Amino acid sequence: MCTERYIDPFTDFGFKRMFGSERCKAYLINFLNSLFVDEEKIVDITYRNTEQLGLLPGDRNAIYDLYCTTDTGGHIIVEMQNSRQKYFVDRTIYYSTYPIQRAAEPGSEWNYQLPKVYMVAFLNFVMSDYAENPNYKHDVKLVDIATNEVFYPKLNYIFLEMSKFVKREEELEDRKEDWLYVIKNLAKLPNVPKRMGDELFHSFFQLAEVSNLSPEEYEAYEMSLKRQRDNYNIVATAREEGGRERDIQRAQKMKIDGLPIDSIIRYTGLTPEEIDEL
Repeated sequence: MCTERYIDPFTDFGFKRMFGSERCKAYLINFLNSLFVDEEKIVDITYRNTEQLGLLPGDRNAIYDLYCTTDTGGHIIVEMQNSRQKYFVDRTIYYSTYPIQRAAEPGSEWNYQLPKVYMVAFLNFVMSDYAENPNYKHDVKLVDIATNEVFYPKLNYIFLEMSKFVKREEELEDRKEDWLYVIKNLAKLPNVPKRMGDELFHSFFQLAEVSNLSPEEYEAYEMSLKRQRDNYNIVATAREEGGRERDIQRAQKMKIDGLPIDSIIRYTGLTPEEIDEL
């Protein structure tokens, strides 16, 4: 049973409730405008079908968490990813191509002008390529390697490694960080932070209150929480078993090399009985 005051936006239900419908488009617009640097301000968005079908029979489909278009014709895909995937970046690039492919409507004249596409990914893990990079926000574009200038400004990827965003409320510097702080900590907050006292955040926190969910919504949220916890346990168990398997292999090599059992215990964490059985 949920005991927190506010819903967890890292659940599928929570993320879509807070950002994925007409009643909360103001929150998504405000967040996106705080996130996009040196871009034309978004005035309005239109939510689109999150399931994108392939152009030809047999093509693979793409299912987004959120997909919308702006008042100026830009396409924005927003993803919440809780678990690391082997080809996550490849998947991200693949998903971003659907709006591009659909720019040419069948049967119409077309001059190859493409729309702007933004792919925003909330990551509840650290990306392998950025493991040693302390920055939590990564803006990725096509650039000319020789000049380091943007070659094609219409294709934009923003990766947000939420585990690296560790600022406290008193350390927040701008609206972007206000939103990231709220999204990361919402399920743990007892009250609305003083810094977020404006009307927009006031209505956001009202919508996020678990007590404001209908019985049907509450049941859906509980199921979403359960799926999230089950996935976390599966990943944690796999990680733990993988680590133990490495310790066993390491202990076997140490034993073959004739290292003292005390050293094997110290370096692997295995018990004397476990080492004896190897």
